[in-house]
Amino acid sequence: MSDVLDELLALTEREHELAVSCEWEQLAALDAARRDLVARLTTPAPVSARAALERATEIQAHTSALLAASVDALRRELATLSHGRSAVRGYGGDGAISRAERVDLAG
Repeated sequence: MSDVLDELLALTEREHELAVSCEWEQLAALDAARRDLVARLTTPAPVSARAALERATEIQAHTSALLAASVDALRRELATLSHGRSAVRGYGGDGAISRAERVDLAG
């Protein structure tokens, strides 16, 4: 059990590092390893595992908060892009330019 907990703690720390550095693909790639480790955990956990589990829980809470903040920031960015795109379309009208509106630059 101790080996699994050590692996889980190391994985949790690695996930946090990847979240801090915004390395989303690498973070997602760890999902299978996390699922494997969680499946190998036994219940109830031995008393000796308490410190490692508490540390992993603390790190995971920080990682989850960081991911939630990143998702919120991405949503705001997407909303800004969407608003900007709508504004640009508004300036462009329907895209049809009448013959009278064309400018002859040939001189």
